[in-house]
Amino acid sequence: MTYDILKSRIRGTVITVFDADHAAACDALIWNGRKPARQARVIVRAADAADVQEAVRYAAANGLGLSARTGGHHFTGIAAKADMVIDLGGLDTLRIDVAAREATIGPAATNTRLASALERHGLAFPVGHCGSVPMGGYLLGGGIGWNSNDWGFACHSVISVDVVLADGRLVTASKDAHQDIFWAVRGAGPAFFGIVTAYRIALREAPRAMTTLVRVYPASRVAEVAAWAEAAVERAPTIVEFTAKVEQSPAGPMIAAIATVFASSEAEAHAILNDFGQDAPENPVAVMGPMPTCFQTLYGITGASAPAGARYGVDCAWSEADIEPVLAQIALAVGRAPSPKSFGLVTLRSNARPLPAISAFSVAGRLFAATYGVWEDEEADQANMTWLRDLSANLELLSTGAYVGEADLDRPGRNLPTLSAAAQRDLETLRARHDPNRLFRRQTAVANRRAA
Repeated sequence: MTYDILKSRIRGTVITVFDADHAAACDALIWNGRKPARQARVIVRAADAADVQEAVRYAAANGLGLSARTGGHHFTGIAAKADMVIDLGGLDTLRIDVAAREATIGPAATNTRLASALERHGLAFPVGHCGSVPMGGYLLGGGIGWNSNDWGFACHSVISVDVVLADGRLVTASKDAHQDIFWAVRGAGPAFFGIVTAYRIALREAPRAMTTLVRVYPASRVAEVAAWAEAAVERAPTIVEFTAKVEQSPAGPMIAAIATVFASSEAEAHAILNDFGQDAPENPVAVMGPMPTCFQTLYGITGASAPAGARYGVDCAWSEADIEPVLAQIALAVGRAPSPKSFGLVTLRSNARPLPAISAFSVAGRLFAATYGVWEDEEADQANMTWLRDLSANLELLSTGAYVGEADLDRPGRNLPTLSAAAQRDLETLRARHDPNRLFRRQTAVANRRAA
């Protein structure tokens, strides 16, 4: 096998195990400071869809396991765990059709870039909560985005996709063509059997008065906060997004109860927030807002909790339980976390509706919990990963599944499904049809360096 043939056919860049910058290039694939132990033999930085096709054909002909990488934001580093990694970072097209309320985007276009571009036209999309995450992995996993209670999960706003299959063909899948691929690409995550090179998405009118109110309480008052949240969310309209963030402070763990309203007017936003907070526990440690917010403001807030270059371990769970036992478990764990930068989130979905049976995205719940271990030193990997996984094991008793985009897929013995049993069976059938030699994702369960 010679890589010279591959290099001669690619407009972009090919980095092989024989190149001096190979190790650095492999580490750069993953956003997490905690890098996978296994490194790709070859990285193809694709310049366009034709490069992706050439790389796929070469991998198939030479028996190389294959993975695609857009931003490398998945915390377990699954994008780099293959013989060949196709880096889609150059496929960042962004074209907006204002009249049709549609956009065509490359997989490397980020949440923050899309949100900013749409905002200038008074349009919106259920972009993700982390601004630097590209749309490729976000949409492939389903997409839990801002205002998803009202707008739905992001993958259900996808109109069509351009996909390179295991035989190198480039096809366009939609509800009218290649319906099986279109079903799978919306939510299959790492189980998908192809590489998306472009998305066409449906847009909607932007909310004109996004407004946020935050109340902060000591974690010792978790029962009061939970009781208020259950009642307030129960009567709230779907344009309210409520999240309880638990983080450490000099006075012990604190709960920030955050309500963001995606309203059409300032009057509507304030009326909703007034009603939402009418039974809030008295004497909070702090109150912030109501304050006007836009997506860039929200990204500034969320980005501060997830600094680039830090080491991360993350896990999550869907649940149908009441918020109190879940929030209490996370509050207790955050108070004992080895790193003061670690935190947890619990989102309670207002009037959560069942998932439509139109895609592979098939596991959700009324409550979503995610825990983020954040630390700096490699020597602290084992302590922090043990802390995270102990909490995950405790939460499993209250959980129904997990979201693949923030799941600890390397956790030994993990039992929470990211897909329903029926969706998993259907995906296996489709993989046998479209990728019979299992070209994609051959190596997904590889331990991270010094992980527990």
